[in-house]
Amino acid sequence: MAYVLTGIVVVALLYAIVKAASGDRYAKMTEEEFEAEARRSSKVGAAVIGFQKIVDPGHRVEYVQEQNEAVEAESAESGDRPHDDPPTLPKNPR
Repeated sequence: MAYVLTGIVVVALLYAIVKAASGDRYAKMTEEEFEAEARRSSKVGAAVIGFQKIVDPGHRVEYVQEQNEAVEAESAESGDRPHDDPPTLPKNPR
């Protein structure tokens, strides 16, 4: 068991060294190439969104409701509500 863990650690360290030595792939891109890469849709992202819709179909509705409540809270006046009727004094029973 110890040999397996040691092997995993060694492989992880070698992988980290290779990644660090290879540099950042975006550093060598031109601005146009970077924008094209950013615009390209990801199949993984679409799959994750589809999976989320299957697992939690009401998520979008909840999000919209939370946004509406936040807008209403921002537009509401702060402070105490005005009193329509003057306060009444308790009757003194004699």
